[in-house]
Amino acid sequence: MSQSKIQLKATRADHIEFKNNMQGSGQLKLGFKYSYNLRHAAPGVARGEVIITAEDKDAPDKLSITVKQSGIFALPPEMSREDAHLETFRILFPYASATLTATTSIAGVQGIVVPRIEIDESNVYRVEFKPPRPDGDN
Repeated sequence: MSQSKIQLKATRADHIEFKNNMQGSGQLKLGFKYSYNLRHAAPGVARGEVIITAEDKDAPDKLSITVKQSGIFALPPEMSREDAHLETFRILFPYASATLTATTSIAGVQGIVVPRIEIDESNVYRVEFKPPRPDGDN
């Protein structure tokens, strides 16, 4: 499925939580957690939300940052929910990653670069299908 058929209409950082209690220049062992959800608001319109957390594996109270980035998408009517989930994640993930990197850079910490993931090749990929309600409200 081509990303060019999907249009990202808007994106924003909805929430940033940053804990920086580092003393001096210590060694960090960073760990990353990812979450993605896509909600279909109306036919051809969906809202994606990616959450990325980066933290010190040994001492999350020393350094931890979570970014929640959302995006509004226009989707082709023939696109399956599974394809929409995969492709919108691929479009929105770099925005969340850039927000996390910029936030840490501005705060005086060496900018944390989030490793790129392929959602369909890892264990973060999961589609939860909820059948439409009888009243037609998803």
